[in-house]
Amino acid sequence: MLHLLAPLLALALPSLPSLPSLPDPVTVVFALNTLAAVFSAINVISQRNPVYCALFLVANFFCLAVYYLLLDAQFLAAVQIIVYAGAIMVLFLFVVTLLAPGREEVANDRLRVLQIPAVLLGVILGGGVAVSLMFNDIHLGLPPDPDNASAQLGTVQIVGSQLFQHFLFPFEITSLLLLVAMLGAVVLAKRRIQ
Repeated sequence: MLHLLAPLLALALPSLPSLPSLPDPVTVVFALNTLAAVFSAINVISQRNPVYCALFLVANFFCLAVYYLLLDAQFLAAVQIIVYAGAIMVLFLFVVTLLAPGREEVANDRLRVLQIPAVLLGVILGGGVAVSLMFNDIHLGLPPDPDNASAQLGTVQIVGSQLFQHFLFPFEITSLLLLVAMLGAVVLAKRRIQ
């Protein structure tokens, strides 16, 4: 809306120097979303209450969905909100309340000495990922036409072909991992009841 006012102000006040150009709205949304994503990610790892951690993780999932929308990947944004922010977080909160009913606060943190090495390893990992992304040519299986490529990035066809042609083995391993986690939660819950 502000970008519409700049030409009107330039016509109304011709003696003033030219107004600086306003940033693109997509850039503004990206910057605000990045601030929200970093704030929620820091709170996920710094909160002592696991329920608050889960709520900040939901906020981070919504920020990730906004990134998908900025990339014109509407299908991925919808799946991100429905699957992760919806179903997975409900399951996570159920497990948290099942395993620790009435005990939301953690008294003393035995792993506090590992926080500094964890941050250092996270920075090293992030730097390694950034370097590998900068120096590698990433092919997404998109058509060579650059104008048509961004329009098809988040379509069901592209996601399905990538998932079931190139990433079938990791997809199946993830499903087995989720099955084992569910069985572990059932075994832990059954042991507490007895």
